[in-house]
Amino acid sequence: MCPTCGRQFRNTNQDHSCMVTDLESHFVNKQQNVIDTFAKIRYEVMQFEGVRINSVKNAILFQAKSNFLAVKPKKSHLDIEFVLDEKIEEFPIYKTFQATKSKCAHFVRLESPEEVEEQLITWLRKAYIICC
Repeated sequence: MCPTCGRQFRNTNQDHSCMVTDLESHFVNKQQNVIDTFAKIRYEVMQFEGVRINSVKNAILFQAKSNFLAVKPKKSHLDIEFVLDEKIEEFPIYKTFQATKSKCAHFVRLESPEEVEEQLITWLRKAYIICC
């Protein structure tokens, strides 16, 4: 645990920013669809065991043993990022890159709660399992 910001990490002395913020600050001047979409993501992901939320300057991080999901609220949509042990190039994923030798980062843009579908939740659950 960082003695300055109180965040927990898998590794001792893990490099990070101590710029924690309150969760609500991410939604100032955001459209209602962004707030509703985040609420849906949050509800689904909090069903996984032992999940914590860390609100930092540029993202909302969902963490179990380590971060497995980053949510970045924008004015009219949410950008989410998660890492899997395989590369998936299907909708709604719009971008991927090889993060490490065995892990690939995936990026999805969401504009409504209805887009938080079963396939996306399955990928997020897999990211959670990988991080645990």
